[in-house]
Amino acid sequence: MSKTVRLINDATAILSMRESDFDAYSAYGEVIDNSIQASATNIRIRVCAKERSGTKGRPYSIIEKICFGDDGIGMPPEVLHQCLVLGYSTRYNDRSGIGRFGVGMTLAAINQCKRVEVYSKERDSSWHYTYIDLDELTSNPPKMESIPAPVIKTPPLDLVDLVGSERGTLVVWTKYDRQPISAERMIPEIRIWCGRTYRHFIWDGLKIFVDGIETAAIDPLYATTKSTKFPDDPAATVFPEMTIPWPVPEEGRGPESPPESNVRIRMSLLPNVFRPNQGSGGTQEVRDRHIDRNQGISIVRNRREVFYGAIPYWPGPSTWFSEIDRWWGCEIAFDAELDRAFTVKNIKRGAIPVPELKEAIYSQISPTRETCLGRVRSDWAEAKRIEREPKPGQQVLETGHGAAEKVAKKTPTDTGALDKGVDFATEAERLAGSLLRTVDAEDRAKWIAKWKSQPFSIHDSHWKGPEFFEANHLGGSDVLRYNLGHPFFEEVYRIIQTLETEDSEDVVLSRRLKIMIDLLIIAYSKAESKFEPETVFTAKDFVENFRINWGLYLKSYLQTWLNEERDYDE
Repeated sequence: MSKTVRLINDATAILSMRESDFDAYSAYGEVIDNSIQASATNIRIRVCAKERSGTKGRPYSIIEKICFGDDGIGMPPEVLHQCLVLGYSTRYNDRSGIGRFGVGMTLAAINQCKRVEVYSKERDSSWHYTYIDLDELTSNPPKMESIPAPVIKTPPLDLVDLVGSERGTLVVWTKYDRQPISAERMIPEIRIWCGRTYRHFIWDGLKIFVDGIETAAIDPLYATTKSTKFPDDPAATVFPEMTIPWPVPEEGRGPESPPESNVRIRMSLLPNVFRPNQGSGGTQEVRDRHIDRNQGISIVRNRREVFYGAIPYWPGPSTWFSEIDRWWGCEIAFDAELDRAFTVKNIKRGAIPVPELKEAIYSQISPTRETCLGRVRSDWAEAKRIEREPKPGQQVLETGHGAAEKVAKKTPTDTGALDKGVDFATEAERLAGSLLRTVDAEDRAKWIAKWKSQPFSIHDSHWKGPEFFEANHLGGSDVLRYNLGHPFFEEVYRIIQTLETEDSEDVVLSRRLKIMIDLLIIAYSKAESKFEPETVFTAKDFVENFRINWGLYLKSYLQTWLNEERDYDE
């Protein structure tokens, strides 16, 4: 008779479980969930790290351990002994809270580290302690074959401030070997993740501290400012709540469960103060409020966020979650009895609606999204109209190319030779006669004065002919005319207008594209003016000299512009 073969090889299975579908933040969330279920009002997280030299000698903070403490009800020794068992839960399949499956905390821990220690204390009881260590479990022969029975042991002195004085639980992860990014970058991200994921609990009074700093709530709707970093901000406009009744699967029904449960959808439009015009998505006040990350949908299960971002295989076009979509918010809330309809995993990471529900959600929120985008574009158009209106007493001398003209004026270059014998006044009057035919004498004089005050001025124009621009050297000042009827400019401005229909980075790109084209042509005109009128070149020498000078001037103008951009960003 053959010997009995075990279904599971413990060591191999545990190592395989380390590859579960967690990221670092959702792994931390499993511990926080347990604290919330234990009625904690204060949860404290401490990241203990030390610096090491990273690539190219840059310092990199390595996590040595992460500690999670709370002031919840604690666990009696018999529950503490079981709490690290995969599959054990005092609330298995209980859908009333935010836990359910009984594998989350341990599976999350071994995904990130190799050793997990747990201290717990009930009121009027002693602290008890147990642990698991993957190195001991997987050694040959194994040094650990079962979870040690809890022993009386007080938390380390440097960690007692993380737990309650009368009761609580402390979870310590050591042998941390799954660090995604440097610790100093992770810590702010943990605060952001916790602030958004547990916002409903924070609004109810829960306090989460990460390295001693209290986590502020982050509302993707920007409708509730309570307990946020900016409580005095104006609230977003919230649209009437929409509901989708959805059948509760037999597997999800309790004895008193209704046959249907509502999927609740709330949508909002962010205040105009944060989106006054195109390009405002990159401002500091927007980044401080994390609005620049707000391109997605928040899905909330039993008041705890389980998904945030662009929903995969969304029925609409791929542009649904582009930059302009940061200005509206959407929260989809459901109760745990609809877990199967949202394909909730045992690790509470991700909640993607089944295709039929996804279609129903899309049809509900799509009209409101279009309303929001319409208002955003309308507000931007009005802002642009006001910006273009001349202010009282303002001279109408804007060409739309002022940024490049200012760069050219600030860039030190040598004097041109081609027009050294040209009389500015005569040539300027001649050019004004054709370029400014519809302008009265007073404004014409103002334009001529502007031409004289700067080395380059650019005007948009139309004419028939193959030239896409014209350079007029007036004796120390050049006036460039763009032929917007040329296919080159038609295509360039089509691209610019397309970019300007979007938000933030696209608008910035359109502005940068326009400036770079202006500087390219300004550099050409400057290189052209470099030649002495009477000098004779061979064709080869002329082309070579011209190409070198054009490149040199373009480099100078670009350096001036890029330095200004860098100073502005800083």
